[in-house]
Amino acid sequence: MPLTWPIILGIALGGALGAVVRLLLDRYLPFGILLANTLGCVILGFLFGEMSAVDPQTYELLGTGAVSPALLTILTFGLVGALSTFATVSLNAAQLWMSGRRIHAAGLWGLHLVCGFLAGAGGFALSAAWGG
Repeated sequence: MPLTWPIILGIALGGALGAVVRLLLDRYLPFGILLANTLGCVILGFLFGEMSAVDPQTYELLGTGAVSPALLTILTFGLVGALSTFATVSLNAAQLWMSGRRIHAAGLWGLHLVCGFLAGAGGFALSAAWGG
């Protein structure tokens, strides 16, 4: 798929939306970054499930699904890329670590990893149930 100007613009707009949503979640919710990362994983799992089409029994990839490669590129690199954030989790964990709260730092990473994995798998399963 060629990278055209409409796709680049779509990525930029999706990125702007994802960044604003992440900022609002972080500012107004106690676990906003966790929610942003978890939502990003659900959305990404769902999109790839829709793009790939999976067998609902085995979750085996079956071929092309409902999401076009252009839309997948816009949503994954734009919206989800800006919504979820590795850097913020890294900074938060580093701050906890440097302040001597090493168990909290490890717990933060563990929580993000487990929630992200489960959310991604859940999004993929949701896509299969949806009919993708």
